[in-house]
Amino acid sequence: MQTVNAQDANVNTTDNVSAVELPNAISAGAAVEMIPLRSLVESPYNQRKKARTEATILEFADNIRAVGLLQNLVVHPMKKRAKKAQTYGVAAGETRRLGLLFNVERGDITSDYLVPCKVISEADAILTSATENDLRKPPHPADQFIAYKALTDQGRSPEFIAAVFKVTPKTVAGHLKLASVSPKLFDLFADDEMELEQIQALAMTDDHQTQEAVWFGAQSDWARNPRELRARLKGDKLSLNDRMVRFVTVEAYEAAGGMVERDLFSENDEGFILNRDVLMRVFDQRVASEVKTIEAEGWAWVESRPKFDYDEHNQFTQLYAQPAPLNPEQQQHFDALQKRYDEVTDALQAHYDVDEGEDGHLSDEVVEGLEAEDNKLACEIAEIEEREGEFTPAQMQVSGAIVYVSHNGGLTVHRGLVRREDREEARTMMQDSGVELPRSMTKKEKSAHSEKLLLNLTAHRTAAVQSALAMNANVALVTIVHKLALDFLYTGYIDGASVVQVSSREAFHDMSRAAPELEQNEHARGLREYVQTWRKLLPANPNELFGWLLEQPQDRLLNVLSVCTALSINGVSRNDAPNAVNAIAGALDLNLSAYWQPTRESYLNHVSKDRIVAVVSGVVSAEEGKRVGKMKKGEAAEAAEKLLAGKNWLPEFMSAAEVHQVRYYANDADEDTDEADDEQGGDANGAELADHVEAAQGETVHVTDNAEPWHFPKAADFAQQSDDVAPAPANVVRPIGTALALNPAAAWPFPPTNPGAFKSVQQAA
Repeated sequence: MQTVNAQDANVNTTDNVSAVELPNAISAGAAVEMIPLRSLVESPYNQRKKARTEATILEFADNIRAVGLLQNLVVHPMKKRAKKAQTYGVAAGETRRLGLLFNVERGDITSDYLVPCKVISEADAILTSATENDLRKPPHPADQFIAYKALTDQGRSPEFIAAVFKVTPKTVAGHLKLASVSPKLFDLFADDEMELEQIQALAMTDDHQTQEAVWFGAQSDWARNPRELRARLKGDKLSLNDRMVRFVTVEAYEAAGGMVERDLFSENDEGFILNRDVLMRVFDQRVASEVKTIEAEGWAWVESRPKFDYDEHNQFTQLYAQPAPLNPEQQQHFDALQKRYDEVTDALQAHYDVDEGEDGHLSDEVVEGLEAEDNKLACEIAEIEEREGEFTPAQMQVSGAIVYVSHNGGLTVHRGLVRREDREEARTMMQDSGVELPRSMTKKEKSAHSEKLLLNLTAHRTAAVQSALAMNANVALVTIVHKLALDFLYTGYIDGASVVQVSSREAFHDMSRAAPELEQNEHARGLREYVQTWRKLLPANPNELFGWLLEQPQDRLLNVLSVCTALSINGVSRNDAPNAVNAIAGALDLNLSAYWQPTRESYLNHVSKDRIVAVVSGVVSAEEGKRVGKMKKGEAAEAAEKLLAGKNWLPEFMSAAEVHQVRYYANDADEDTDEADDEQGGDANGAELADHVEAAQGETVHVTDNAEPWHFPKAADFAQQSDDVAPAPANVVRPIGTALALNPAAAWPFPPTNPGAFKSVQQAA
């Protein structure tokens, strides 16, 4: 069964209206009578039950006061009470009645004011009120615009129109602007073939020909959206938000005779400059004093510009100010600041390292004063270190400065600019005076090939080297070892010695910063001596390293690779979360307690007494823990060091073999492998196959769930393969991700003990 709403039903049945005989309830026998306002009351039959707002009543009151009551009210007699005057309920025009009463309150009229009313019967009141409200339609905006224009043509002021219609003068100006749009376009708007926002955009300009060209020249509906229409009309006009306009100010521009075209319908009341020549004249006048000030510095030339962007800057050669040396007095002051800063920093560090009540602990007042002094000294030192350099007289003789308006509308000066035609003279003069030349001014021998050709040739060369290197394992190994050895076994900066794009960094600096005592650690010192042995074996000249490596047996190359790899390991972390370094430690069968013991200096002085008691209670005994708990902090640390000696205790995160679980993103090739495995029977243990979750760019994410920590295989496990597993031939190429049949597995990540840990869980895309 189909249904239609009331409005649709009315529309669908209009053809049958003529067949229905309708009464003429209002006009038949009804006459307009003048009834005193005090006799008019609210009707129970008025369709509008929602209370009128004060703003609405005031709007009607002001309009009636300005132009009078233009329409009669429709009323019906109310039931008359004994000895009471007859009253009339207002079936149509209640808001006008309330507006008249408001005018009574403010003294504009009295309650005896005679109101024109058409009197109907009580039976017809509901029909009259409903039809009077339902069939009322507001005028089309185009009609409003024309009416406003007609009023101005009669001599009415915008302020008068605004007061009558209870709108702002800006709204009146906007309506008048829209009424002046090209008649062709205005007719389209009046016929609902153009949106209000579109005609507002076209009203940016008063030129009818331009308006029509922009509208009728649009090739698509998108080109007629308000933003695009505004963009086309704006063209290269300067907005009032332009940096130069903000610097000059609109007031100064208009005072000089400049005209502004305002967009009354933009969100920020945007406007545009119409006379650029006037704007430039005012700009030159305002910037003239700043140009004279910069010229007095001694530059070869100074000019002003509205802006100075990246492309404009590239037309010049940039000279840089030379570091200004400190005079003896300034150097003495700087040294004194450095000395006092070191003293304050040492005092604060000593305070932070001891507990309250121990030697070296300072009062809160003293600490607060030292911290304030520390900050002040740091700022003074930084100010001296970051002082601006100075341009030399030789530089200033061959370069100039540009004064321009920055993005925030203020003036900025860019100094040390050499024009292209002055480059040769500048180079000669600066060389003669001993000033360092910028790289862009150093002469280069012209290449026989263009830059575009060189890019093409070297790309082919690189592709050839990659193809050949992929087929030669020995040279590839030499190449990577060469890169790593340059990074870790040679001191100083070596630029361009290798084309291998391997990022590597020695972890020593991070480690020494976190643990300065490693300088004296016997194990760390042993590694440093081992590294020095290799450095002595390598050629002293880095240019000879590659040839030397080519002559070495593979076991020696692998040894060098091992040293360099070890130096790159960096497990320094800011938290005790699971770390990948645990995997390496487990594979090496590493006993960390042989390298580290819990002493006062290494651990106990840096934790709370409660932590000391907990460790002793857990490692030694509860009784010893209680005994230590009764001591002062320093005594407890000393006692704990003796109790824990030889226990090989390690903090939990150092003894755990837990490794951070990472997200694994597999590509389509991995999915193919998984499907092939599934067809052959899947997991031997019957583990459920994971659903794949589609990730960005067609990848699939697998996330392990409830993975248990794995006791990592030891170095001894890899000494020989299991007897029941035959080693795979060396020339067998396995797809990436194929599980190796080793016992235990040598591939990373090491498998967890339970097969269920390999289950993937779906993640939200």
